[in-house]
Amino acid sequence: MSVEYAPRQRLGAELFGSALLLATVIGSGIMGERLSGRNVAIALLGNTIPTGAILVVRSGTRGIGA
Repeated sequence: MSVEYAPRQRLGAELFGSALLLATVIGSGIMGERLSGRNVAIALLGNTIPTGAILVVRSGTRGIGA
């Protein structure tokens, strides 16, 4: 079953999803920096895992790959 949404609803959903992605990237960067103890590899890992996870969630909610 396919549902068509108004352009305003689609724009609002895209803005919300993009804001959530931005907040995740910024927050994971801060978290990685604080928890890493100046170890760049751990900081990168702490940034990459949450960013990848939110991309999977965001793609899943948009129906990509389904």
